Amino acid sequence: MPRWPRAVLFDFDGVIVNSEPLHFYAFHEVLKTERIEISEDEYYREIIGFDDRGAFRKIFERRNRVLEPKILLALMARKSGIMMDLIQDRRFTALPGVEEFVRSLWRTRPLAICSGALREEIEAMLEGVSLRDCFQVIVAAEDVAVGKPDPSGYLLTLKLLSEKTKKTLAPADCLVVEDAPTVIRSVKSVGFPTLGVATSYPLMKLSDADWAVKTLRPDEVLSEVPRLKLDV
Repeated sequence: MPRWPRAVLFDFDGVIVNSEPLHFYAFHEVLKTERIEISEDEYYREIIGFDDRGAFRKIFERRNRVLEPKILLALMARKSGIMMDLIQDRRFTALPGVEEFVRSLWRTRPLAICSGALREEIEAMLEGVSLRDCFQVIVAAEDVAVGKPDPSGYLLTLKLLSEKTKKTLAPADCLVVEDAPTVIRSVKSVGFPTLGVATSYPLMKLSDADWAVKTLRPDEVLSEVPRLKLDV
């Protein structure tokens, strides 16, 4: 029997790195220029799982505010600038267990990232936690027409990884590692098995995932997903 999963597809923010506090701070600072206040509770309850474009649209919609295209582009640019400043100041770390978990997978399986973050942010933070070499494919916000929670990003990631490795991969062959309940439900609808990580939401909110863990420490993952074989 071939080893399962044949590939692992990771979300990034809140799964690989502890960057959601950075995103919240950047959104908060940018939205103040539009006289919009966003609380940490609202961000974690309503916004996680969206890319920047979708997040700004959601925030304005919740306030019955019209968001003109040129304003949206300006907000996204300012938010990206704040994020890159925070990243350059190393205001982030890898989440518990991530480095060991990723390194236990990458020699035997292709790994990829599918994220609603911008490529520049992802690349910089991966280099910062010394994991860039582990991922053969990165699909970022600018690579998809429709962002998360839509599953099209993960389907594109699967396609690119199949091409890169010259292996035919189906959704059932790939484990998706996510922290957002809306995205977990979305990718399950197109056939991906899912491992939820309770970094942004409590375990009880990840009930739609096939498996759920508090951290990606290998011993914890293996106790929850015994069929997953790791090289540890």
